[in-house]
Amino acid sequence: MDISVKMLLCLILAGCLAASPWMLSHQAESARLSYPARDPVHGMGVEMVYAADSARTYLEIYAQQVPPYRGDEKEALVTLKTAHSTLRSPAHRHAGGQRILLTPEQHEFLLGALLANIPVTIELQGYSTTLQPGPFAEQYANLKNRPLTLPIQLPFKL
Repeated sequence: MDISVKMLLCLILAGCLAASPWMLSHQAESARLSYPARDPVHGMGVEMVYAADSARTYLEIYAQQVPPYRGDEKEALVTLKTAHSTLRSPAHRHAGGQRILLTPEQHEFLLGALLANIPVTIELQGYSTTLQPGPFAEQYANLKNRPLTLPIQLPFKL
């Protein structure tokens, strides 16, 4: 096979591979692993933030508010589902109703499933998303690794 045909075939195959939806970023003393909403109107984003040696998970809605649970403005009902188990419980609803902080139990359920390479469906009233683990375990391991920081500031970026 001609080298140009081989290169074209490689480019086509590389283009067919789906990019991972998990994005990792580090900032000073914290790191963030996010799974952005695929649909900005009806979708839900997930963000794991690691700071001060602990991780928290947030759900983010962009278009509207998540209704309060049982009239309590500080709670939203969250359902986490895998093929074999379900966890349904209230979580902390931030002011504005578009950001939800999962409880430690919900965080551990989600984390355990994703580290075991099991897809997880997250449901809020009016919203649903299924997280595909993909390279989650590798990205989560890097969440706690801080990038190189220099004790001095350089006049240019590395």
